[in-house]
Amino acid sequence: MFGKLKSTAVTTKDRLIVGARHRIRETAIKNAKKRIALSERSLESFDKDELEVIVADEEARFVTKLKTGSLVAVAVALGLH
Repeated sequence: MFGKLKSTAVTTKDRLIVGARHRIRETAIKNAKKRIALSERSLESFDKDELEVIVADEEARFVTKLKTGSLVAVAVALGLH
């Protein structure tokens, strides 16, 4: 009985993680497109590796911003602001 419950919990956790990573990736791609639009170069002038580096950088920025925001929310909830 507990084995099935544990299996269901692990599956649910994995689905949530995959979904969150997917949304983070989508947001990073959207931000990368904005960043490229503001640059002097066109999208076609970037090769695949450069685009991947830009998207990875945007993912890291987004995750950092998410963590910082979460910490601030916890601090405010605890009255540590």
